[in-house]
Amino acid sequence: MLFRKRAWDMMREEFAWVEESASLAEVVRVLRESQKLTPENNVVLVLTKSGDGETRKLKGAVSVWKVLQSVDECVLRDPELKVARESDFDKTFARACAVCTHTSLDRHMEPDVPMLKPSDPLPVVLELFLRKKRGWAVVEENGKVLGVVLVADVYGEISRDMCGAF
Repeated sequence: MLFRKRAWDMMREEFAWVEESASLAEVVRVLRESQKLTPENNVVLVLTKSGDGETRKLKGAVSVWKVLQSVDECVLRDPELKVARESDFDKTFARACAVCTHTSLDRHMEPDVPMLKPSDPLPVVLELFLRKKRGWAVVEENGKVLGVVLVADVYGEISRDMCGAF
């Protein structure tokens, strides 16, 4: 059964996304909402309108790891936090977060988005996940984003067949 499964079979057609003009704050909000329905989701796609105005093309992605990296770089390393008195810490932290999350997404997007074709078989999908060391991949065809495959989806398919083998 494993070799019959394709990216198309595992992908989620409903996925978290924002327009390229969004801020990091919007990404965090969209990701939190998405995780209410899909707790294992850890990525928001950044889409841009194509020439026809209706189709959206992939510009990049912002993962949970990139959000955490941004918090580390522009919030936790804020020099004012190091000198803030305990009574002022929450206010200083909130200010640093506000500044950080209202920055352009260009600074926060993943540089190398793992891409799949809908017809890619499960072994190709697995190899991409292992090689890229990511918990997600985008399924795209003819420049159009069709969906997202999460590592939980890949594991679900593999473990189902593994358990049936015993």
